[in-house]
Amino acid sequence: MPYNQSKIGYQQNRSSKQAANFNKDGKLTIRHQVLELFKEHGELTNEQVSQLLNRPEISVQPRISELKNTGIIHDSGRKAMGKWGTSITIWSYDEKATITR
Repeated sequence: MPYNQSKIGYQQNRSSKQAANFNKDGKLTIRHQVLELFKEHGELTNEQVSQLLNRPEISVQPRISELKNTGIIHDSGRKAMGKWGTSITIWSYDEKATITR
């Protein structure tokens, strides 16, 4: 997945790239909010992050992927039961990692 200068990921098509570059600051703010939740709680699922931020999962999931790709969070190796009855990943915060913008 390519990333723009602000390290926001996008798919390899024009619409996705335009979306990644639209309102970059707002997207970074969501990532910062997600990061702060992980610092506070240690371990969370995508669903929990979505609920705590009162944002749709489609907004927080890419931010979680970005944090995973930078090493800030990682798969805890444990699963939780999701709201649709599926097994979902519990992500764990790595307090030794640092984030760069």
